[in-house]
Parts: sequence; structure tokens; C-alpha cells
Amino acid sequence: MTKRAKILYALAALSLFSVFLLIFARNLPGGENAVIEKQPEVSMGSMKPDAVLNPEPITAEVGNGRITFPLSVLLEKGMVGFDYHSSGVTIPLIAFITGEGKLVTAVAICEPCNSHTFRIEGSELACGNCETRWKLNNLEGIQGSCQKYPPCPIPSAVVGNEVQIDEGLLKNWKMRI
Repeated sequence: MTKRAKILYALAALSLFSVFLLIFARNLPGGENAVIEKQPEVSMGSMKPDAVLNPEPITAEVGNGRITFPLSVLLEKGMVGFDYHSSGVTIPLIAFITGEGKLVTAVAICEPCNSHTFRIEGSELACGNCETRWKLNNLEGIQGSCQKYPPCPIPSAVVGNEVQIDEGLLKNWKMRI
């Protein structure tokens, strides 16, 4: 084989390997969750590594196309849960703050096992039914049978002392499976 052919084969192999790495790197687990990454940061005292938090039931207000609840209650309790009712459908929601201080609002359904109960254990979110666990900061699966279906993050905003969710995001929400 000529020197030129060897160089061309090497360049072709290097190009294919580079393309493979780019595709593979995009599909690696970990990294930020696209919705959580864009969420606002709020301040909250750090949680103890062995602390367990169950969502404190609250009532959210619905009006003017927004679902709202007080940020102060979330900061005090660490995790809250509430239901959104529309057209005869009830969608359970949770809100919590990650260890990095990001506000997370999410549909509180573990879709494969149909659980609506969750708790925070240290830096993990756990399903109350199947015990599947996700990393709190990005909802990446850690263990359990339902890892691919964490609570579905919903974009929200902090306006004054209120957490606001666009009602339209939930009116058309569908289960992923």
C-alpha cells in the first residue's frame, strides 16, 4: 500500500471515529435537564445529606392563565405538592429546590408504575411506589425500573414572591407512555 493510501485510510478512520464520538457523547447519561437548566435559582438553606422530605400539601391558585403558589412556602417546607384541575382531569404537581438552588416544578407521576407520591432523600428524588431514584439536580435515573420516566419538569418562573406556571403547559400535557 502506498504512503498516500495509508494517509487517506487514516484520515477516513479518524473522521469516522470523530463522528462516532460526537454522536455517542450526545447520548451519554448525565448532564443538565433542558427544562431544569433554564429554571430560576432561588436561595434556600442546605439540606442535610440524610434528610427526608415529603411534599407538603398546598393549594395553588389558578387564574389569568397561570398556576401560582407562594415561593415562601416552598422555601420553608423544601418540597410542596398540589393538584391542577382542568376539564375533569387532575394533574398532580410537585415543586422543590435542587442542591444547586434551581427551582423545579414537575408533573408528579411516575408513569410506568402510575405513582403520584415522591420524596426527597438527600440528593435523590424517590418514587413512593416502585422506589426508583433520580438525581435531584437533573432527574437522571440512578436505580429502579422506571428510571426513564422521572416526574416531567414543567417550566416555571418566580415573580415577586410567587412561583408561576403557565396553565397552557398543563392543559395539553400528555403522558409519555
